[in-house]
Amino acid sequence: MGVAARTLAALVMLVGILLEIGFVAALVEERELGFVGALLVLPCFVVWLWCAFLRPSIGLTSTELVLRNKYRTERVELRTIQAVVPSSGGLVIVVDGRPACTGWAVQKSNLALWLNREGRADRIAEQIRQAALAGGAPVAPAPE
Repeated sequence: MGVAARTLAALVMLVGILLEIGFVAALVEERELGFVGALLVLPCFVVWLWCAFLRPSIGLTSTELVLRNKYRTERVELRTIQAVVPSSGGLVIVVDGRPACTGWAVQKSNLALWLNREGRADRIAEQIRQAALAGGAPVAPAPE
């Protein structure tokens, strides 16, 4: 993730934390949750923000593709990849013998999809295709 994206994510988290503090303060005042209740709610919200915005990533090694999404991590052997398709929901990885996996970290914008423009998701999908070929994929993983 670039500096601008990290800065934007940090600002979103900061605004969320400030809103959460206001929300918890209102709950404490109205329902008398107390300071302990406020301390329990705030970390949960911060962890959710981290999972939603900062955790997703895609890692590529010489033998496998690691898709780290919001709540779980999937590992895909490169030799089992059949296709890599960029979409607005992320990179869809079609794999031998199991349902397709999606990497949320890299998404193609709807505008790029509609205008058939190449974007960052297309470039990363091509890198994964090349690595899959080098890793022993039986057929060149091409877009569907």
